[in-house]
Amino acid sequence: MTDSNDRTPNIEDRGKAEYFHGRKGILADFKERLQFAEGDTRKGTTFLVQAAPGAGKTALLAECARRGKARGWQVAEIDPGGLLDPVELSRALRHPAPDKRRETSAAIDIKIFSGKSTSEYHMPQTVDILNSGKTPLLLLLDEAQDLRTSFSPQSKEFRIVSQCLDAIHNGKLDRPVILLSAGLSATAQAFSDLGISRFKDNCYVELGRLRRKAERAVIADWLQLNGKAKGDPRLWIDAIAAEAYGWPQHVSAYAQVAALQVRADRRKMTADGLEAVMRAGRVKRTKFYKSRAKGLKKKARQCIACAAVQLDADGHIDENVLMAFLLEKFREDEAREIFTHALHKGVLDIQDGELVIPIQSMRDWFLENYLIELETP
Repeated sequence: MTDSNDRTPNIEDRGKAEYFHGRKGILADFKERLQFAEGDTRKGTTFLVQAAPGAGKTALLAECARRGKARGWQVAEIDPGGLLDPVELSRALRHPAPDKRRETSAAIDIKIFSGKSTSEYHMPQTVDILNSGKTPLLLLLDEAQDLRTSFSPQSKEFRIVSQCLDAIHNGKLDRPVILLSAGLSATAQAFSDLGISRFKDNCYVELGRLRRKAERAVIADWLQLNGKAKGDPRLWIDAIAAEAYGWPQHVSAYAQVAALQVRADRRKMTADGLEAVMRAGRVKRTKFYKSRAKGLKKKARQCIACAAVQLDADGHIDENVLMAFLLEKFREDEAREIFTHALHKGVLDIQDGELVIPIQSMRDWFLENYLIELETP
C-alpha cells in the first residue's frame, strides 16, 4: 500500500454498507410502518430520509429494503421518471409492458413519453400499475431531491407525479405501498412542492453522524473481519474515530484504508501502518470536501467561510449573514443560485430548521482554506 499523499487506494464508500451498525431507532420506526401498512392498505405512506452527502442515506435504504424483503414485500428501485412513465415503472416492478392499444378513462397521453399523438394509442396511469399486484410493495427512490427539478410546476407531468405521490402517501391504493425516499436537504421541499407537505409520525428523518458505539463497531469490523487484524484494535479505532467525526463516509473511507494496510502488513497493526492510514484518510477526506465544493467559485467559498466563522449562540450559520456576504460579491440572482447550489451539494444543510455545515471537519476545511478578512455585513 502506498504512503503517497498524491495517490491513495481505490475504495468504495458509496452505496450499501459492508458493515452496518447503528440507526436502530430509525429502523424500528420503519419496521413499525411496514407493520401498519400490512394491516391496513390505507396506511401506506412516504418515508423520507434527508441528509447531507456521506451521511449513509443509501446504506440505510439498503437496510430498510432488506427488512422489507424479509417480511415478504416486493422491493423495486425507481427514479423520478418511474412515478410518471408506466413503461419505466412496469420495468422496475418486472411487470409485462402496458398494452399500448388499451383505451381507458384513466389513460395518459403517450405523447408525454414519445411525442406520438393521442389518436395513435394511450397508456394506463402509473397508479394503475401500482394497483396491479397483491404483494405489499416497497418503492426505493434515492437522490429524491431531483424531484424538484425534474418537472415544471405548470406541466402535465408535474400533475401526474403529484397524483401518484398522493395515492401512495395517503393510502389510496388497493395494496400496501410505501415509498422509501432519500435525498439532500432540498428533498422535503421537493415533496412539499408536489403536495406532500406532512409526513406521518416518525416517517421523516434528518440523518446525521453515527453514535460513538456504532462508529467504533464499523471500524472494528473493517479491521478484524476484513483486514483480519491480529491483536487489540483499540488504538487504531481511537485514532480513526478522532478524525472521522462519526460521519459515515469518513468512517468507511478511513476504515477501508486501514483494512488494506493491515493486510499489506500481514495482519499486524504497526505504528508506521497507522500513520500511513492517517495520511491516506486525510487525503480522501479532503477530496470529498473538494467534490462537495465543486461548482462554487472561490469568492463564494470565501463568503461561506466568513459566515461559518460567525456562528450564532446555538452554533448555527445565520442565513442572513451568509446572504449579506454573498450579496457583496454577487448579484442577487447569483447569490440565491449559489446558496441553492451549496445546499444541493451538501456544503450547507438544514437540520431542525437551522442552517449548518453538516460536518465539523468540512467547516474547518473551509475556514483553513477560504477564510479572509471581509467587512462584516
